[in-house]
Amino acid sequence: MLRATPMWSRFLKTPGRKSLDEICKVSLLEATPAAQVATIWNEHHKQFVQYWGRTYSVQAYEALRPRLAQSPYFVIPVFRDKGLFNVVTNFHNDLVGVAPLGEYQKKQDHAGIHMTIQFFTELSRSKQLVLVRCEIKDQVLMRQDCLFLTQMLLKYYTFPKLYEGFVETFNKRPNQFDYHQYLRQMKDEAQKDDIKIEDKKTGHMMDRYGPVIDIPPDHIARTILQNADKGPSPPSQ
Repeated sequence: MLRATPMWSRFLKTPGRKSLDEICKVSLLEATPAAQVATIWNEHHKQFVQYWGRTYSVQAYEALRPRLAQSPYFVIPVFRDKGLFNVVTNFHNDLVGVAPLGEYQKKQDHAGIHMTIQFFTELSRSKQLVLVRCEIKDQVLMRQDCLFLTQMLLKYYTFPKLYEGFVETFNKRPNQFDYHQYLRQMKDEAQKDDIKIEDKKTGHMMDRYGPVIDIPPDHIARTILQNADKGPSPPSQ
């Protein structure tokens, strides 16, 4: 786990589960129209390097949450100018923990959490809104990664074709998970046309910076899911 530099230490706090009261005055939000609550929440998070926020409808989250619970693990690539690395996401009780795949392979559910995505449901009845907040911990992930990872998580768990074709397969039928097909699609999502991907599942694209794809694709899901039948463990706090 990377330590924050003195400059970053002024901005970064350890991520973990929070109540909405720790972030804002819920009573004021309760007295505000729902559309304005969404605007306030989204605009509030623009001023920070550590956070990204958006709002979700209750109906959308009610459809999303069972999928997160039934398929709690997923892998999402983080793209850089010279390649990519993968992160593992793990959902538990309205909180998603994010850790680099290499660290997760070594420590499993004891891996340090470098980013969280939390769904706040305190306003679900009164405003029909769920507030989503992404929080990063250190320089492993940047704010642009926070935005991309959150958007891709919501998208791939929400749309039936993406969920059934990738997320559900990854969790329940890992031997059928085609990492390269998935990575090609994610490359298009990130508009990274300059990153080449081999079709051969055991091959790695290499450049002078090392492997572009960091582990054998068929091994990704099996390694992460070997203890999945026991149920998801809560992300480290």
